[in-house]
Amino acid sequence: MAQRAHLGKIVFIGAGQMGFPMVERLVSAARAVTVHARRAEVREACVAAGADATADLLEAVAGAAAVAVCVYSDAQLLDLALGEDGFLTGMDTGSLLLIHTTGSPATSHTLAEHGAAKHLRIVEAPVSGSAQDIAGGKVTVLLGGDPADVELARHVVSAYGDPVLHLGPLGAAQAAKLLNNALLAAELQLIAEVERIAGEFHVDWTQAAAAIQASSGASQAMGIVQSMGSVHALVEAGGHFLRKDMAAVVEVAGDLGIDLGQLGAVNLHGPLRFTDPSAVAPVSTLEDIEAIKQLKARYFRLLDTKDWDGFADLFTEDCEHVLPTAEPRPPVSTSQYLADLQRTLADATTVHHGHMPEIVLTGPDEATGTWAMFDDVELRSASGEITRLQGYGHYFETYRRCDDGKWRISSKRNVRLRVDTLPPRATTLGPASDRA
Repeated sequence: MAQRAHLGKIVFIGAGQMGFPMVERLVSAARAVTVHARRAEVREACVAAGADATADLLEAVAGAAAVAVCVYSDAQLLDLALGEDGFLTGMDTGSLLLIHTTGSPATSHTLAEHGAAKHLRIVEAPVSGSAQDIAGGKVTVLLGGDPADVELARHVVSAYGDPVLHLGPLGAAQAAKLLNNALLAAELQLIAEVERIAGEFHVDWTQAAAAIQASSGASQAMGIVQSMGSVHALVEAGGHFLRKDMAAVVEVAGDLGIDLGQLGAVNLHGPLRFTDPSAVAPVSTLEDIEAIKQLKARYFRLLDTKDWDGFADLFTEDCEHVLPTAEPRPPVSTSQYLADLQRTLADATTVHHGHMPEIVLTGPDEATGTWAMFDDVELRSASGEITRLQGYGHYFETYRRCDDGKWRISSKRNVRLRVDTLPPRATTLGPASDRA
């Protein structure tokens, strides 16, 4: 208790939905608390709870042993800390800055750099839980920073946090919290799909959710959904937090060159769309690469078996085809390409093979590919004359994931490096559809 008394004045910035119950718990723990709030009604509520309050930021932090900040975003935090008359300039040398805002580890390091001249103790302290958990003193607090600074921070957060976990140096707590929220978002994506499928089974969702939560599929995420009635209700109430935190996860991972793998894919392509696809750095996922390989395998099979309807579905509506002609020819549309193929290959026997693909994902829904190719084509003229060609070269293609989730070819150019003219085979088997 002597250490807590020695801590002195605690300033709280951001007494909102999560911050206000923290203020109440600090007051109840006999801490000397001053709240900075711009709105008069917030100051009045804090004074009624037993804290001091002021609208003057620099006045608030003057003489404070610790400043705790619980604002919505990194942008708000940096503006309050580093903007004109920011609170870092008014903090006492050697005092503690406690960051409750969930955000990028880079923000913690930025504040530490700006506070180094005054030897400020910077500790990040994102929380996991609800306002009710804070009011009950049971919110999870994750701490990141120097061990000595973290021990000092415990004297503040112990008023409302249990458990209080030290994750490591500055940056570690924010990274763990972002990953926690990304995992929660991914679980909600899957629960949303379970809710949809339950409806298709004509199963009452309330009963299904209760059954799952009492079974091996139970999770904290499902418990929250169950308490709120649906995934939609949860997203309506807290989706903006998850979208903000997923944006931070994507940005941090991109800056560090970290592939989010399935964690990113589930959130990127799930029904809840917590992630802006345009913000995702290009990543390589085996699942997408395999899907593109399967697409090209269908291309060869459907072309050689003359399944024209199935073949047409392999291309985007705006796909451009550049054909291997002797003279340069402009790209043709899929409809023109199909018409040319059906006219040329209707009575032909063809065998197409692709080898050794080089596939690069250039974005969340776009890719390029190069395939070594071989084809054996027997063409029959109107007079019955047969010409047999064997070609060797490459396909150069682009791919796009369409709205139905399927990858399709969005442009195609094949170049033959060598063409051999051969005598017709002794027996021409004809199209596969004609064979037993």
